[in-house]
Amino acid sequence: MAHRNKKNQFGVAETDNYATADADADSGARRKFVRGALALLAVAAVCAAVVIWALPHLPEQPPQQQQAYYRGVLEMWNVECFEGGVGSREAWLTSRSAQFEQHNKGLFVHVTTLTVEQMAYKLQKGDAFDLICFSRGAGALVKDKLAVLNIDLGGVMDNFAVSAQFDGKQYAAPLYAGAYCLFARAEQLPADKLLSDALTAVYTRKIGKNTVDLQPLICGFTAYNSPLSALAMSGGKGKAQVSQDVTQYAAYEQFVGNKTAVTLLGTQRDMFRLEQRENNAKIEQLAFVPLGGYTDLVQYVGISAQAQDKMSACESYIEHLLSSQTQQTLVNLRLFSVCETNLYTLPRYSECENLLPTAYVPSVFGDETAIANQRKAALDTLSM
Repeated sequence: MAHRNKKNQFGVAETDNYATADADADSGARRKFVRGALALLAVAAVCAAVVIWALPHLPEQPPQQQQAYYRGVLEMWNVECFEGGVGSREAWLTSRSAQFEQHNKGLFVHVTTLTVEQMAYKLQKGDAFDLICFSRGAGALVKDKLAVLNIDLGGVMDNFAVSAQFDGKQYAAPLYAGAYCLFARAEQLPADKLLSDALTAVYTRKIGKNTVDLQPLICGFTAYNSPLSALAMSGGKGKAQVSQDVTQYAAYEQFVGNKTAVTLLGTQRDMFRLEQRENNAKIEQLAFVPLGGYTDLVQYVGISAQAQDKMSACESYIEHLLSSQTQQTLVNLRLFSVCETNLYTLPRYSECENLLPTAYVPSVFGDETAIANQRKAALDTLSM
């Protein structure tokens, strides 16, 4: 409707009241809009200024475990050539692999446990591994199939690291170790004479109406170890008349039977088994001496030279196995760390552990001829 104008008493035109109210309302709305827009701009400017100031001052985030870029399955062969301590080493590796996989989504490590013979057969068929866990005996067969490692072994003890080198290059990383030791019933041979008399002390015991003459020492062998080297390089002396056809478990059984020998030259596996018997009062009090001069009971891990695009993932996995967090879990296996760290407070284990940094560790790549020569050298040294 058109505005109606009229003159007031002073003769001035007067606008209709309804039109004036509409105009005032429009003007007020525009002022509110402008004020609101200006307020929003001001808030945005303040926020931007705060962000610009805050970014350089934010605390640094803790570093995350580096993720291997490969996604898929890493095939790992676990070749066991000597007795462990307690429990399954394959289960231990599988558990450590699961931890590694948590930090590397889409990457999996498949562990297959093999004997040396099974490994040799698979290689002959053309089967391939990405990672291989192995010890002396298997080392000679895989030596030419391994890549040079490009990882930091700074935490690994030097005597262990050197044992996996040839031509001045590192072809495998030590993973864990065992140890040799002597046991005897304290009433037959006390601890202070155990090392010096291990090869000479005999004992006659009566069983009912019969008497049994115990020979000085019994020792268990694998196909690829040299336990008498541990005795020779730890100060033992005497003529060693032992059969190299006796297995490690058979030697333990004969010692427990107390009808064969005064002294057992055993390993960390025997230490656990005999400790259990002592705790359950199933064997007499034992004398114990660690043989810290030598060990060939060492497991290593290497990478296939054909790993190609998997190489970085494999190296990350080995670094995970050598990490302090992983090495600490070796106590669950009653095995020893190859790194410069102490795991044990148990007296016998601690004594062995303290001697490992100075032990002689032979090359993991020694073949059967080298092992045979070493066994002969040990016998000669003991007899000198």
